[in-house]
Formats: sequence, C-alpha cells, structure tokens
Amino acid sequence: MLEVSTQKESSSSFGVDSFPWIILSFIFLAMLPVTMIVPVYKEIVKDRLGGTGYGVAWFQSSAMLGSFLFSPIAGWISDKLGTRKKLIGIFAIIDAFLLVALPFIPNIFFLFLIRFLEGGAHIFVIGLLLTCISDKEKDQTSSFYNKGILFGLGGTLLTLGGGVGQSLGFLGNKNPLFPFFVGGFILLALGILSFFFLKEGNLKKIEWEGWQKTKTALSLSPLLLVPIAFHFVDRFTVGYFLSSLNLHLREDLGFSPGQVGGLFGVMFLLMSVLSLPSALLSRKWNSISLVWIGSFIYGVAQASTGFLNTSSGLYLSMIACGIGAGIMYVPAMRLASSLAPGGFNAVVMTVFTGIGSLGFLLGPLVSISSQEFFSYLYDKTLGLEFTGILYGTLEVLLVLGTLPLLSKILEKEKRQDGTS
Repeated sequence: MLEVSTQKESSSSFGVDSFPWIILSFIFLAMLPVTMIVPVYKEIVKDRLGGTGYGVAWFQSSAMLGSFLFSPIAGWISDKLGTRKKLIGIFAIIDAFLLVALPFIPNIFFLFLIRFLEGGAHIFVIGLLLTCISDKEKDQTSSFYNKGILFGLGGTLLTLGGGVGQSLGFLGNKNPLFPFFVGGFILLALGILSFFFLKEGNLKKIEWEGWQKTKTALSLSPLLLVPIAFHFVDRFTVGYFLSSLNLHLREDLGFSPGQVGGLFGVMFLLMSVLSLPSALLSRKWNSISLVWIGSFIYGVAQASTGFLNTSSGLYLSMIACGIGAGIMYVPAMRLASSLAPGGFNAVVMTVFTGIGSLGFLLGPLVSISSQEFFSYLYDKTLGLEFTGILYGTLEVLLVLGTLPLLSKILEKEKRQDGTS
C-alpha cells in the first residue's frame, strides 16, 4: 500500500514498507496506451479518413493541446481538493473510453476533438502520478527526501512504458484498431485499481488561484524557466520523430508498424535504462550539467537522422538519441522540482509536464511545415534532411544559450534543496 506524502505526515509513514511500487507501476502502465498507437497513425488518419501528413501531425498535436491546456488545471484542482488518487482514477477511466472511441470517429474534425479531450484526460493521470513522486522526494520526513531515487525510477518507468508501448506497435500489423482496444483496457484497469491501491496523504487543501499561482511560482524562482525551456524543446523535437520521420519510414522506406515501433522503442528503452543512473548522478554532481550533456548528444544525433536510409544506420542514430535523452530527461525533471518554491510542487510539476505537451503539440506541425518548405525551396529529397538538422540544432543552441547561468542555477538549487 502506498501513500502520497506531504511534509505534514509523520516519519513513520515512510519506511521501506511504503516504497511506492504501485505509483511507479502506474506510471509505466499509463504510458503504454498513448505510445502503442503511434505506429498506426497512418492507417487511422490517412488511410481511413483520407487525411494528409498534416492530419497525422494534428492527430498527435491535438492530444498535446489538450494536455497543455489541462495540465495546470490538474495541478490546481488537485491542490484545491487535496487529492491525487480520486482524480487519477476518474480521468484514467475517462481516458480509456475516449481512446477506444478514436478509430470509430467518422470525420477528421470530430477525430481531433475527441483526441484533444483524450490528451486532456491523460495529463491528469500522468501529471498527478509524477506529482505523487515529487511529493515524496520533497517531504523532509520521508526516507526518500531529496535523494533522487524516486525521480530516477519514475523517469525510468515513464520512458520504459514509452519504449514498450512503441514496441507493441506490432499489434497493429494485421488490425490497426487492436492497439486502441488494448490501450483502453489498460487505462480502464489502471483507473479502477487506483481507487483500491493508491492512498491519500494528508494533503493540505488550498484556494483556487488560477494562473496567478503559476506566475507566483515563476516570480519566486525565475530560474524554473531553464528546465521548463529544455523540457519544451525536448518534447518539441520528438514531434519530428512522430510525424516527418514516422511517415518517411512508413511511406518511403516501407517499414511496417512493428518495425517503426521497434526503431522508436530503442530510443525510449535506452532512456529508461539511463534514467535512474542519471538521477543518482545528478544528486552527487548537479542536474544542469547532465541536461546540457544529454541535450547536446541528442541534438547532434537527431540532426543525422534525415540522411539515413538503412535500418542499421537508423538504429545507430536512435541509440545515440536514446543515450542523450536518458542522460538529460530525469535531471531536467529533478531540477524543476528542486527549484519549485515551497507549496507550489503540484503546480510546478504539472506545468512542467504541460509545457512539454505544448512542445509535443507544436513539434509535429512545425516538422511537417518545415519539411514542405525545405522541399519547395530546395529539393524534395532534401526536405527531411534539413528538417532533422533544424530540430537537432535547437537542442544545441539551447545548451549554448543557458551555459552562462550555471553558477546561478547551482546556487539556487542548493538553497532550495536545503529549505524545501
């Protein structure tokens, strides 16, 4: 049995017997449904409804728009009602029904509308599960206080869920509807089990403050913009993989859904393997340096993907992307939590997740637009190459642009860790 911890709970609530295995397991399960459907985007949007590359991009982006808009609401409602468990359970069940409905929507407009709502429901689930982890990491009475272990495990299982989910794309080889049914069942089971196996901590209810709470958090700790910016760009660049590169693999190179899922799954699985070591290293070293190193590796590797047309070359590129992402993903999340002012944990973590969703929203759309622009301006065969370079360069430029802030970030992180 697990508890969502706060600073008001007694230290006896946080022994080895309260290790949050269920919360961590739910993080893994919550990622499976939304990633196992990626390899069959083409069948659902283009083949069934006659959509275009933009349609595939919007199918991903409409979900991320819902995640972005609903993410701060999830944090505020959770703080206002003093609950995580009930919201996780309710919205997991809602998400299950919306996911199953997607392949049966008769036209593009309503498909995007339901996808928007599905993304909003899903951010309640994953955002508040991550908040549960952050609660324990920031509780001074917890045996996990400020150790980075739970963030590492949370990041590991989050990315492992993404990798396994992508790999399950083979479920759509014969029937593209099957991943939606399997994903819906997983979310339904997760929602029901949440009511029985998650426990509420002694969360303090707070009054609704709207966007003001986010503004207050940023005014108290403006350096939060650094991990938020990295998370935005990281998720933005993933949009290139899910749209332009995805369609290139399916249509130009003739990859099956299972092959595409396996290729993308390599990146997620490596992120998973490296998440815990990077979290522990960030505690002994510092978070921002790992964010910089990982982002640079990831950016350079992504810039190469448009030039590769063989399975071996693409797998090597995905391995490099996975290593870079694994080095920087959890440290960025941990840095955001460390810099969060006291009493703003749920808002900071859900906004952090939501800004990532905004990146996911814009990434596929800009990727398709950039590819068409470069194809028109230069040559059709160069569109993907230049798009990959553009997206990889964004990571490198963000690293270079934030290097001068090292001393301020280290000082602020140390001070927050000592007082949170």
